[in-house]
Amino acid sequence: MSEKLTNQKKDKKITINITTPRGLKFVEKADMVVMRCIDGDLGVLYGHAPLSAILGDGILRIFNDGFVKKLALFGGVAEIGKNIVNIFSTIAQKPEEIDLERAEADRQELEALFRDKAEEHKIQSSLVLLHRALVRIEVSMDLEDVKYFEEENDKREY
Repeated sequence: MSEKLTNQKKDKKITINITTPRGLKFVEKADMVVMRCIDGDLGVLYGHAPLSAILGDGILRIFNDGFVKKLALFGGVAEIGKNIVNIFSTIAQKPEEIDLERAEADRQELEALFRDKAEEHKIQSSLVLLHRALVRIEVSMDLEDVKYFEEENDKREY
């Protein structure tokens, strides 16, 4: 009887196909797949209702027999049919295909750029505050105008 349960469990797999512009990249049967869509994560199990989803940039997780495989997936479309997930993506990378040194260098370069942009933002904010201070100084030095406004307010009838 345990053999029958094992066979039933094997039959409850979904097939995952990943296609890039270079052709079919990845095919595997799995218990579940979780993908990053533009509006959040989507998990697919055996028997999932058919649908299409627009993919965002993120990690594709493939769960199978207690193990998880991860792929870097950048954009695309997922079509979920009867126990099959077809993913069409521009870039799908397995861990061994990723140049970690390049990715780390890119991360450091971009973080430095954001820090520089943050400094630029501080400068822009400071310029706005400086402009406001100069306006206040100029207005406060012309006290005759203040009297003019007071006189105008006194003449109004409500």
